[in-house]
Amino acid sequence: MDAEIDVYELLGISIEANEKEITKAYRIKALQYHPDKNRDNPDAAKVFHDVKSAYDLLSDPKQRGEYDERQRARLAKRQRQNALSSQRKRMKSQLERDERAARSVHVEKQAREQQVREEAARFRDEALKAEWRRDKQMREHVRQAHAAEEETAQHAQHAAEVLSEADELDRTIRVRWDGEQTQHSPESLRAVFLQFGELEEVVVAPVSASNARRRGTGARPASALVVFRSIAAAHALMHVQHAGPDIQSFERFWARGAEPESVRSTIGNHRFVPAADSSTINLTRRRSNHIPDISAIDLRQIPGSNLGFADFEALTLMRMRQSVAARSIQHYGGSKTGSALLNISQTAQKI
Repeated sequence: MDAEIDVYELLGISIEANEKEITKAYRIKALQYHPDKNRDNPDAAKVFHDVKSAYDLLSDPKQRGEYDERQRARLAKRQRQNALSSQRKRMKSQLERDERAARSVHVEKQAREQQVREEAARFRDEALKAEWRRDKQMREHVRQAHAAEEETAQHAQHAAEVLSEADELDRTIRVRWDGEQTQHSPESLRAVFLQFGELEEVVVAPVSASNARRRGTGARPASALVVFRSIAAAHALMHVQHAGPDIQSFERFWARGAEPESVRSTIGNHRFVPAADSSTINLTRRRSNHIPDISAIDLRQIPGSNLGFADFEALTLMRMRQSVAARSIQHYGGSKTGSALLNISQTAQKI
């Protein structure tokens, strides 16, 4: 009989069974597994032999006592093993739970780290894009500023070229004042108008002796032609905003009778035009195209010699035009335009 077989279990009795219960259980098992009654079962003979051996062991008190001690030791060991197994199972389960928790924490940590990395990458990309946009806007601003500066420089250069090409007549201002109250010479007029720019020439209209004797009643104002070196200085005189008493005492007109085209094309609409009446000129900042016309004066009421101030101014303006024509002839040389200008100059000299 195998030593690992539990004889009490084999006979179907408990370890506290008495002799009668053992005998009864043996008879039942012997009849159940007798080989003559189990010809078709090849294991019946072995089981019958084990049942017979179990009965013999339990029938001997000494062998039964030794077997019971071994069985109790085996049972205690099995219980201890089962207890250890349960403890190991619990420990194993706890370790598995801890491992799952640690794995979950690790996964969550990795997910948070990945999220932080993604957020950092997104912020970095947004910062780079914002910096790129700012750099682009700055470059565009610098480009526009350079373009504006170049445009302003080109405009200023064009204006300077236009103003520098202005002829002498465009740079000439006709001024009038009350000759009864104030007497002016070319030197005193230079001192007054030099504040606006360099002067080329100042020509005061002469007054004849007979005209001077008749100044007491209805004498007309004195006048002069002021020729500046630049048309900008002439424009400054015509459009001065805060004129002092020394400038307010003069009436001022462009020599051509209107503002030169070069000034209008250069200054555009950003200019100040004075408002004038028959006695004085008050400068105000307003837009106007009104230019006083000297032709409004009635020449029949002007006393004096054969060369009045109107004739003198006309003669001076004619000489200025001849000077401009002469310079144009020198510029164009022997061309057809130069020949035409020469004929005009000769005709003007005859007049």
